[in-house]
Amino acid sequence: MAKDFLEQRPLLLLFAVAALGYVFGRVNWRGFSLGVAAVLFAGLFAGWLLPGANLPAFVPELGLVLFVYTVGVASGPGFFASLRLRGLRDNALVLGVVVLSGVLTFGLARAFGLSGPTAAGLFSGALTNAPALAAVVQSLKSAGLGGAALS
Repeated sequence: MAKDFLEQRPLLLLFAVAALGYVFGRVNWRGFSLGVAAVLFAGLFAGWLLPGANLPAFVPELGLVLFVYTVGVASGPGFFASLRLRGLRDNALVLGVVVLSGVLTFGLARAFGLSGPTAAGLFSGALTNAPALAAVVQSLKSAGLGGAALS
C-alpha cells in the first residue's frame, strides 16, 4: 500500500529519500557516520524496494547541474592559485590520462565490437566523468535513441 503510494508520487519519494538519507547520515556510531553518502544509500535502497518508481526527466539533469555547480564553487577559489604551483604539470598528466583512456576505449570498442553508446558509457564510467556521461545521454536522446541504448 505505501509502496504503491510512493511509486505514484515520484517527487514525494525523491524528497523522502533525501530526508531519510540525511537523518541516517547524522547518526554517529563509535565515531563513524555516513554523512551525505547516506542519501546515496537511501536512494539505492529505495530503487531496490520500488523498482516501478520513475522520476521526472528533469531530476537527473537538475542533480547533475547542482553537482557540477557545487564542485565549481568548492574548487573555484583555489583554481588559479593551484595553476601557479604544480597545476600545469598536474593538468598535463590529467589530459594525458584522458587521451590515453579515450584511445584505449576506442581500441577496446573496435576489438570487441562494442556499440558507440556502450563505448561512451564505458569511457564515462571508467573515468567517473558525470559531465561526459550527461553529454552522451543528451546526444543519444537527440539522435532519437532510447530504451536499451540509454540503459
